[in-house]
Amino acid sequence: MSLTKWKERERKQRQNDIIKAARKLFASKNFNEVSMDEIANEVGLGKSTLYLYFKNKESLYFAVVLRGTRIWAHMVKDEVKKDDTGLGKLKLYGNANRRFSNEYPDDFRLLYSPTLIKKQFDTDKMNSSQEFQEVRDLFKEIMHIGIDSIQKGIDEGEIRPDVEPTEAAILLSVIYNGKVNMGDWAKELLKSRKIDDAKFTKDIGNFFLYMLKK
Repeated sequence: MSLTKWKERERKQRQNDIIKAARKLFASKNFNEVSMDEIANEVGLGKSTLYLYFKNKESLYFAVVLRGTRIWAHMVKDEVKKDDTGLGKLKLYGNANRRFSNEYPDDFRLLYSPTLIKKQFDTDKMNSSQEFQEVRDLFKEIMHIGIDSIQKGIDEGEIRPDVEPTEAAILLSVIYNGKVNMGDWAKELLKSRKIDDAKFTKDIGNFFLYMLKK
């Protein structure tokens, strides 16, 4: 292995170690409670070294989110290939979303957290972050899979013609956003009815499909 390739591999490994350490902290605390000093200590590096890989905390946060979003996108794309009908694809789209939220709950929560903690971000730093732009583009790509599935279902006559595909897909996203960030009172109500997270997530998808089906 050439010295250049060895250095590149070492750089990628260190970057992965930083993201892993940051993910652990961001998953357990709010964004503004985590410092670059703390992340540096967690990974065993000096803070100045962190800035060689990520220009600010916002970029590092979205690097963490980007890793999870790529897993989600891969799940969705693989799943919707299993059916050719619009309604079938929409069901599989929901299955992939549910699987991601169940298997990667921290990543799912971190993906939706910016909608609530946006005020904690430095807006200029966030908007200039390449990682943020990649997350946004990938999220839109995932959303369009849902939108296209709904439109195909309308064209095939299985989904109500009065449904607006973009509105419906965004509504589903808003619902999942609310689920991730729901208050303790809601969790207590569900628990009192012996409804666990997996059942609630599944029921959300079924109820959404019921609203759309012709």
